[in-house]
Amino acid sequence: MANLTLNSALQGIRGRIDNWVYRKFGDRVIIARRPTVTAVPSPAQQAVRDRFKVAAAYARAVLADPVQQARYEAASRLKGTQAYALVVGDFLKPPVVHAIDASGYHGLAGDLIKVEASDDFEVVAVGVVIRDATDAILEQGLAALVEGRWTYAATAAVAPGESVTIEATATDRPGHSGAKLVTWTNA
Repeated sequence: MANLTLNSALQGIRGRIDNWVYRKFGDRVIIARRPTVTAVPSPAQQAVRDRFKVAAAYARAVLADPVQQARYEAASRLKGTQAYALVVGDFLKPPVVHAIDASGYHGLAGDLIKVEASDDFEVVAVGVVIRDATDAILEQGLAALVEGRWTYAATAAVAPGESVTIEATATDRPGHSGAKLVTWTNA
């Protein structure tokens, strides 16, 4: 790979000229051959392209907001990437619920359920739903972020011996979600 020093006229170059694409990354300019399309995309390829178009539109809208732009630019500097790429990646990757900790839950109102959730940028909300054996909702609500973990305080009691499912759903800034459920029995 050759390292070239561009003169001042070419320092700000980006875009396409002939069969070459010029991209600026940090203080470097990357030059690559323009890709050639040789076939009609398959439905799966077209779906991916359409998803990237929506992600790109989302990124442009987010970066047009000065408050959001500042947040993403600060995070992109820490990760060593461009803010635009960070926003697109945030759009494409949903959050993940890693664990539901029901060790502090004993079936009583006020008991705590803790949720570990992450996203490549930010989890903005975690919702918890508790259902009985017939899949009827006993209670639901939003968890609060306490010392880096999402914590939900139960509001309803569960009878001894009753099994319930606890579902936690994490939502990220673009509005995508990831969920996990566990079964819990009141012993």
